[in-house]
Amino acid sequence: MEILDLRHMRSQDLEHLLEEEKQLWQRHLQWDYTASAALIKRFVDAHALPGYAAVDGGRTVGYSFYVYEDYKGLIGDVFVSGAFTDGATESELLRNVIETMQGTPGIRRIETQLMNFGDRPISQCFHSQNFQSFGRKFLFRELAGCPLSSLSHNRDIALAPWDPRWTSEAAHLITRAYHGHIDSAINDQYRSHAGAMRFLDNILHYPGCGRFDAGCSFLAFRKDTSRLCGMVLTSVVRDRVGHITQVCVDPEAQGTGLGFNLICESLQKLQQRRFHTVTLTVTAANSSALRLYEKMQFSTLRDFQAFVWDASGQDRSQPWNHQGNTQEPSAGGASSAPAGSEESDGSGRNSRSRL
Repeated sequence: MEILDLRHMRSQDLEHLLEEEKQLWQRHLQWDYTASAALIKRFVDAHALPGYAAVDGGRTVGYSFYVYEDYKGLIGDVFVSGAFTDGATESELLRNVIETMQGTPGIRRIETQLMNFGDRPISQCFHSQNFQSFGRKFLFRELAGCPLSSLSHNRDIALAPWDPRWTSEAAHLITRAYHGHIDSAINDQYRSHAGAMRFLDNILHYPGCGRFDAGCSFLAFRKDTSRLCGMVLTSVVRDRVGHITQVCVDPEAQGTGLGFNLICESLQKLQQRRFHTVTLTVTAANSSALRLYEKMQFSTLRDFQAFVWDASGQDRSQPWNHQGNTQEPSAGGASSAPAGSEESDGSGRNSRSRL
C-alpha cells in the first residue's frame, strides 16, 4: 500500500471510488452526491486539491482531501473502497492529512465532519492527535402520506419567503443565536459576522449542502420592530428529497415555538411540491432540538461525528451551551466538495439549528 500526494492524481484514478461513494450516499442518506463528485474531479484535474490517495497494486483504493481557510484547516473527506475498509487505510490517510495540516505554519485550528460508511470507527485516529469529538445525528422524516403538525399562532411574528437582501442580517442572527453554543465549537464560522457570511455564501451558492431552494426557505420578523428573529434554509439533495441546512432563532425568541413554526412552514411547502422525504442533522448533545425533531416525527438515519483540533486548547475549557439551535451536515463525509475553496461548502458539510 502506497500513500501518494492527491495532486499527482487524475480524476480517472478516482472515478471508481467516487462512483462507489455516490452509491453509498444515495443508499444510506438518500443524497445525490453527483455535484460534489464532479467538483472534486474538477479540482483533481486542476492539480489544486491537496490531500492523499491510497494506492494498492496500481489501483486507487482510498483518498482524503483538505483545504485551508486563513488560520483554519478543513478535512473535506476520507473515503476508502469497501474491500479495504479495515480501519488501517482510513487511519493512514487521516494521519498524513492531520500531520500535514498541523505542521503548516499559521494553522491553529482543524475542523471536520465525516460520514464514515465503514464498519471500523475512525475516532481513535483523531483522539490520538488531540482532537475533540462531538456526536452528531443525521435525521429524516417521510413527507408523503404523513400529516404535518399545525402551526402555532404567534401574532407578534410575521413569516416571509427568503430574500437575499437580508443575508447580512441573517449572518448577524447566526452569531447571536449560536453565541456560546456547542455548535459554534464545531464550526467557528458562527462566532463572527464575517464567518457567518461565508457560511451562508456556501449554503446559498455551492453544492456541498445540496442546491439551495429559496421557495422552501423562510425568514421570521418581529412585527413591532421589523427585526429579523429567525430563519429556516432548505436545499434539494436528490429528486424530491429536501435537506434543512439551517434553523436559527434569536435568543430572545427561543422557547416561543418559532423554530417549530419555521420548520413546519418549510415542510408544508416541500409536501405541496410532492417531496417525499426531508433530512437534517443535529448535535447529539442538543437535547432540546432533538426533542423538537422527535415531536415532529424525525427519526435517526445515521450517527456520525465531528472532530475539532484547537492549537490553543481554549475550546476544551469553554462552558458551551448544549441547548437551542440545530445544525446539519453536507454531502461528502459531511463535506465532500472541496470545502473552503472558492467553489465549495466551507461549512465542512454541515447544517445547523439554533431553536
